[in-house]
Amino acid sequence: MEEDISLRGENGRVRTIITNAVYGSATQICNTTIYINLVDNKKPTDVLGCTVKGAQIKDCSFDKIMDRTVNVRVNGVLEVHVWYEAGGDTYVAKNNAKFSEVVPLKCLGGESYRNKKILAWISEQPTSLEASVVNKSGTPTISVQIEYGLGVEVMGEAMLNVISYHQETSQNRPNEEVIMNTLEVFNVDAETEDDD
Repeated sequence: MEEDISLRGENGRVRTIITNAVYGSATQICNTTIYINLVDNKKPTDVLGCTVKGAQIKDCSFDKIMDRTVNVRVNGVLEVHVWYEAGGDTYVAKNNAKFSEVVPLKCLGGESYRNKKILAWISEQPTSLEASVVNKSGTPTISVQIEYGLGVEVMGEAMLNVISYHQETSQNRPNEEVIMNTLEVFNVDAETEDDD
């Protein structure tokens, strides 16, 4: 797509360039609670320690696409290890837990984007905020509150309009075409710049 224009007495054309660009990016702190059901009818009386490791993102998808915002759903897994006391002895429980969070992000520009792709990562490794014994449905259960950070970036094909014109100097080959960024052409005026 080309369109002839006149700019400061020079003839040029507007061209459309298709390139990969960032549509938007966001990070979000998430909190979730994991309940660990214990085997062998061990009734915990106290939690001695807790670690969270092995966090991985399994998949991500577009949850909702609006005019200038996108909601991205991020699904992942993590391992919760808990040391607890029951009947005067110490036991260890392990739980493979899943998480699913929606991260909203806003469009960075007014360009039209196509073929959007998602890149998601764990921006802050999961940590245990609190682990305690709770009564869930009449059964002593260990509750673990976990906090972690997620980052999301959406990329897509953007269509950008730029101005091209013929530059007539002795240094250039005949009919060499120079493409200037539209913002540079419209915002830079050598006659009005300060000499600072």
